[in-house]
Amino acid sequence: MKKILVTITLAAICLAANAQPNQKFVELENYLNELGHGIQASYSQRNQGEGIEHEAYSSIWIRHYRPHFIALDDTVGLHAYDSIQAIRNKPSIMAVDSIRRTFSELAKTASESYLYEYHRGKKDTIKYSLSFVKEENDSSITMKHNNSIAFRYFREVGRFNFMNHESKYSDDNDGSGRYQHIYFDDNPLGLSWEQLKPFDGEEFQRLIEPVLKGALKGKGVKSYPIHWQHDEGYKDSIGGGLQSKTTWYTDRDEENKHTGLTTGTHYVFPKEQEALALSIHHQLDSIAFAYVNAHPEQLYTYGKIDRYYPGVWAGMISGSVHKRTKEKAYDLKCFLDEDGFHLVSITTIGELWVPKDWQKLKSWVNGKRVELKK
Repeated sequence: MKKILVTITLAAICLAANAQPNQKFVELENYLNELGHGIQASYSQRNQGEGIEHEAYSSIWIRHYRPHFIALDDTVGLHAYDSIQAIRNKPSIMAVDSIRRTFSELAKTASESYLYEYHRGKKDTIKYSLSFVKEENDSSITMKHNNSIAFRYFREVGRFNFMNHESKYSDDNDGSGRYQHIYFDDNPLGLSWEQLKPFDGEEFQRLIEPVLKGALKGKGVKSYPIHWQHDEGYKDSIGGGLQSKTTWYTDRDEENKHTGLTTGTHYVFPKEQEALALSIHHQLDSIAFAYVNAHPEQLYTYGKIDRYYPGVWAGMISGSVHKRTKEKAYDLKCFLDEDGFHLVSITTIGELWVPKDWQKLKSWVNGKRVELKK
């Protein structure tokens, strides 16, 4: 493959005590994380009822962008820029090569394996899938489509997809792809989905309250109340007034009226307080990770976030409930924009609808917006 710019989100995984992923995958992820430039750690953990699901993943892309201030006939400038780009790309090329070698090696011991590659000129297509079962009688399903394969109900699965496409900026091809590693632990309490309890948002908020109160002592740090509400009959869309939208189509007890009330607190750290924002973030992350591993009886999704991406609404904790229209679901989320770093601690009864530019609002009720006074 030619020059490859890869931004990889992988796990610097803090594992629960009973997690036993394939060590080859763990070694790969640790190596990729150590490469440095262009490599970002990320990890999620979910209590699914059938077990604890762990996921390490990475986003991969190629971009052959040349700055507009370099004229196309400036061969010296273009050569200099391409040389710098090659240096930056070196860790990424090493990362992709390591992924390919690891999958090739693990295919020898996998329960099922699928390794597909197509290379012609500057076009590259890679589609890898590996699966491992814990016991011979484990149930599993294999699904194939368009030179891709997916596995369900396996104890551990690894995937890597990469494909080039035509670049608008050079004769080389841009590309994008994804690395994914999923593995399951048995729920240590042996609980089914029906036996799991809702996430205890009230208890969790009591644990993080001292950290958030301490954050407000920082220079320029502010907090604002959140009130987002949509009543029966009100309709909106992501293309309209919403940033995101959760819709529940079924309810076991009564008809879902698609209503929702979200309340909580919004914390804002100015950009010059980045060090404080990240310190508070890491304290909250430690509390969240310890809490979910101490409560395998509760429904949750935990996300480890080591870096804020502009405009990305990222979840640290998403506490689930069974009866969406009656019980309170809890969320702890983060966000970065031109105003700074944002933390949101919220509870929702019903469906969570997030209005556009929510970070600038005092309230949002059926589309009516009340702006914050700063």
